[in-house]
Amino acid sequence: MEKNYCIAILVQNKNRRLDCNFLIFIGGNMKLKKMEISERVVQRLTEYLSILKEVRKQYNEINSIELAKIMNTTSAQVRKDLSTFGEFGVRGKGYDIDNLIGIITKILGIDKINNVIIVGHGKMGEMLSSNLDVLGEGFKIVGIFDKDKNKIGKTAANNLIVQDIQNVDEFIKNMKNNSDTRIEMAILAVVKEQAQIAAEGLVKSGISAILNMTTYKLELDKNIKVVDMDISAKLQELNFWRINNISEKI
Repeated sequence: MEKNYCIAILVQNKNRRLDCNFLIFIGGNMKLKKMEISERVVQRLTEYLSILKEVRKQYNEINSIELAKIMNTTSAQVRKDLSTFGEFGVRGKGYDIDNLIGIITKILGIDKINNVIIVGHGKMGEMLSSNLDVLGEGFKIVGIFDKDKNKIGKTAANNLIVQDIQNVDEFIKNMKNNSDTRIEMAILAVVKEQAQIAAEGLVKSGISAILNMTTYKLELDKNIKVVDMDISAKLQELNFWRINNISEKI
């Protein structure tokens, strides 16, 4: 079976869709493909990956109908999502699970270690640094920062020393010349009153992707990718689906 995969360069546009330049490898041939990808497609990719890792414990192959059933979606949606990134399956047979896992892993950029820092070591930041398994594969916490003098210098659960947030710029810039140590991602877990200023400082230091754990809506350059993880908002969303028997639109 031919292994097809792609490398993606993603830039968020003003419509919160991803402008992408893809180097798509189809049957050994490289093709450049420019497209827009919705955030929901990327979200489903992560879900496909999680499911495939479980399914491969028992099976070597899976087709779009079987994958769709587990995902509670349609086989057409599965094929559409995956075909966005290349041609991976075999007509009438489906997908080689290990091959598809490898492809999605590359698309998501977690076939290598991505360095991440935590900014804010309050309850949320401490919870994250104490439970590194929640990060999943492909990510490594390499620095923790806070402004509280009572926390600076203390050892976190993962044996990293909590550093002064004033040192974050120097820390990031010292790492940028080596691809193995470069830091472009941050988890923002400060109080909401400090979120915008902290985020702007991170961007100036070279951070291009922020997981925002605060309730503050960040206003940053359109080329900076921000994913909001407002637990309160997620609970409200969950409660809506609970009290209204409505199927979510794919």
